[in-house]
Amino acid sequence: MKTNNSLPKLLVVDDDEQIVKQLQWALSDEYSVFPASDRITALETMGREQIPVALLDLGLQPHPRDAVEGLRTLEEVIARNPLVKVIIVSGNSERQNALRALEKGAHDIFAKPVNIDELKIVLQRVYRRVEMERESLEEQSGANRVSFESMIGSSAAMKAVHSSVAKVAQTDVPVLILGESGTGKELVANAIHKLSARRNGPFGAINCGAIPENLLESELFGNEKGAFTGATTHRRGKLEYAKGGTLFLDEIGDLAPELQVKILRFLQEKVIERVGGRESIPVDCRVIAATHRDLDKAVKESLFREDLYFRLAVVKIALPALRERGNDVIELATHFVESFSKELKRPPKKFSRSALDAIQRHNWPGNVRELQNRIKRALVLAEGSFVNASDLDLEAAQAVGAQSSGCTLREAREELEREIISKKLQENGGNVSKTAKDLGVSRPTLYELMSRYGLDWKFQ
Repeated sequence: MKTNNSLPKLLVVDDDEQIVKQLQWALSDEYSVFPASDRITALETMGREQIPVALLDLGLQPHPRDAVEGLRTLEEVIARNPLVKVIIVSGNSERQNALRALEKGAHDIFAKPVNIDELKIVLQRVYRRVEMERESLEEQSGANRVSFESMIGSSAAMKAVHSSVAKVAQTDVPVLILGESGTGKELVANAIHKLSARRNGPFGAINCGAIPENLLESELFGNEKGAFTGATTHRRGKLEYAKGGTLFLDEIGDLAPELQVKILRFLQEKVIERVGGRESIPVDCRVIAATHRDLDKAVKESLFREDLYFRLAVVKIALPALRERGNDVIELATHFVESFSKELKRPPKKFSRSALDAIQRHNWPGNVRELQNRIKRALVLAEGSFVNASDLDLEAAQAVGAQSSGCTLREAREELEREIISKKLQENGGNVSKTAKDLGVSRPTLYELMSRYGLDWKFQ
């Protein structure tokens, strides 16, 4: 009997051909039924078709009189996919074995002889459960995807950051994010928020080093009407706006001593007082702080309160500088080209080999923020289909003659050949046919050379 790919998939595992045919006939209007008479066929079909639900008879060949083969099938199915729902179809004489199957992970038991109407009700309930679990997993996966897509990079250093973010997000402890300016500290804070139980609450951010000291207190805690000149109304501060969510305090190392005391009190008591007010207002929000400063040194020099430091740094996450992240810089550069091209409503460009070399050589003192700015500038200024090192305002590689000192003659020749092909492709906008003609080689030869020198950039 043919299966219908548009229907939910169901596996029927039974060595009684008549029972299998009966179930196929009775269920084929609502399910795409896949038959299997033995363990091997069941496992192969389950893996190939990604079937979420199975009906399993425990008495399978070569041991149809006991449950050995059926229980083994159950164990191997669940081992390969723990989310599979296996319903044991058993007679009264097999009741004890069916209970053993439940202990091994079977989802339910259905008694023989099979009542089709009752079986359909059981299957409807099971498939609803499957759908709910699928939606839950997609939602969880989506949360991770949204959070970590903003932190591009697959280096070991960034994988460690991702791991730390996933762990601390499941708790409500304060987190201190350390790293140079431009490394993405706010992105990490946002990722923690999106993966936490507070994800549906607000996420607020304030840069403690960018707001004058006399205004920062009001920004954080709010103020009552008449509290100071210009305070014509009462207003809530960032802490109150973050109620039920997360507040990110960037550059916490720049906080004035008086405000350090107030932040410490909030962390200890979870209450605030607005500027000019006397009422204690309870506020439930998580605080994540960040700084590029050496707070250990600041504590020793009495520039930062030690008690506040320990309150903020229950967990510390250190972000690596871009120069320490290996090939992440190319991954990030490619991502920014795509996203900024959409933002600027322009066709995406490709990097020339000289641009890629320059990106990898540059020290990136401004980290990811510098990379973003240089690429956006390049997309505005670059002519043609490629971004060159000059468009990024980076130095291109030195001339081959100078660069090749210490190289063999063959290596120097190959480097020169690669540079000539790269430049000619740029001049021709990636047109392989025209480039091959200009270089006096065939298209297949040019494709081979492009592949050898890493110039296979999906040219036209």
